[in-house]
Order: sequence, then C-alpha cells, then structure tokens
Amino acid sequence: MQIKRSNKPDLLLKFVFGLNILSWFIFIAALVMFHFARPEIEYGIVRYFGLSVRKAWLSNPKDILLFLLYTCSFISILAMVIGRVRNRRRHDAQRYNLFMLLLVCIGFILVMIL
Repeated sequence: MQIKRSNKPDLLLKFVFGLNILSWFIFIAALVMFHFARPEIEYGIVRYFGLSVRKAWLSNPKDILLFLLYTCSFISILAMVIGRVRNRRRHDAQRYNLFMLLLVCIGFILVMIL
C-alpha cells in the first residue's frame, strides 16, 4: 500500500500565503501614510526663503498609520502561528519575511508612540 503525498499546497497553506501578501500590502499602505503624516523637513532652501514648515505629526493620518501598523502586526502573527501549526517538519518553510515584517512594524509602532 502506497501513501499518497501531494506536492501541491493545500487550502491552509494558500491562506497563509494570502495573509503574507496582505500584510505586505498593508505595510506599503502604512509607508504611504507615514509620508503624509510625518512632520515636514526643513531644508536649507526652505530656511533661506523663510517658508513655514509643519513640525508636528498630522493627527488623522497618524491614527490611520498606527491602525495599519497594528493590523499588519496582527496579520503577521496570525500567519506565523497558522504556518507553525501547519508545518509538520523542522525544514518546512519558516517564513522569515513575516518575522522581519513583524519586527519592523513593532519598531515603527514604538517610534510613533514614544
């Protein structure tokens, strides 16, 4: 009797892959929000012409940015947990990109809060 082994990914593995892609898209959206929410940089030419620059974060885009970062962190943790439960062998895919994304999001959140 021969055991059937499939080389195709099952539905749960496809779900984890979808979560991975979703978390990266959310992170890109968070980077766009960061661009709009951050204080403006005072360059030399701006100082020369005496133009005013915004020195504080915009509150509404900052709130959206924090929400996106929390969501990205949650989805990354969820995908890592599901992947850990799904993997049966030590040498199965480890998904290091989710771990790095989680570290970057947590660091980003800490910078925003502190």
